Amino acid sequence: MLMDILGIMIGFASIMLLFSLLVSALVHGAQAALNLRLRNMKGIIGAFFKHCDQVDENIHQLLNDKLAQRTPDQVYSTVLPVNLLGNRLELTRVSKQELIDMVYSIADMTSDAKECVKEKIEKDFNTLEEVMMQRFKQWMHQISIGLAFIICFVFQLNCFDLLTKLNQDSAYRQQATQLVQALPIDSQDMSKSVNQEQLQGGLSALNFSIEPKRWKDYYATASISSLTHWLGIIFSAILISLGAPFWFNRLKDIASLRDQLSKQPN
Repeated sequence: MLMDILGIMIGFASIMLLFSLLVSALVHGAQAALNLRLRNMKGIIGAFFKHCDQVDENIHQLLNDKLAQRTPDQVYSTVLPVNLLGNRLELTRVSKQELIDMVYSIADMTSDAKECVKEKIEKDFNTLEEVMMQRFKQWMHQISIGLAFIICFVFQLNCFDLLTKLNQDSAYRQQATQLVQALPIDSQDMSKSVNQEQLQGGLSALNFSIEPKRWKDYYATASISSLTHWLGIIFSAILISLGAPFWFNRLKDIASLRDQLSKQPN
């Protein structure tokens, strides 16, 4: 009985991991397409300068312009260190010294104003950097939740129905586990470990398909079952938004526990 429960949990975690990897790939694609890291950095640093008493509106605009032009070829400038496109495009975070250099390059600022802003940067840069990271994480999490809900809706991923199917069909939960084990998952970087073709192939193998003609009957009927479907979709989206690393670690923990129990004498 216990081994069956663990098998169901492993199958469930495997499918959640599969969908979480899909969400991660889409989120990072959206981040790159919308240039969110650069927008986040410009917004936070711009607000930092704007609230500095020694920086008037004209100086603030000049600083914003310099921030936008700091690396014109690096269109995906970032708060956190990353490396994209191999050696062609190495992106690094903005540094304390870089901000200070920007301030000192403004000819219209007095020496006293530059020294004052420099002191503020040196004093508050660590806090500024933390705000950048936390705000970016918040953006990414919000996008993850939105995309997770959309994916659960289009694939009709209902965690209640999924658990029922895993409970009734041992071959299905074994298939889910085998599909995830066959994926080249990189625990260090979930967003780049599996391509979308592999994920779509895995979903198709588990009978997850997009069928718009069924959405009306599934979601729009005035019945208890339709309400249950919506609740299942919402809970599924919340679970998927926990992220691929979470489900990867849970899958390892449950699999390890099952292996330990299977080796114990009856």
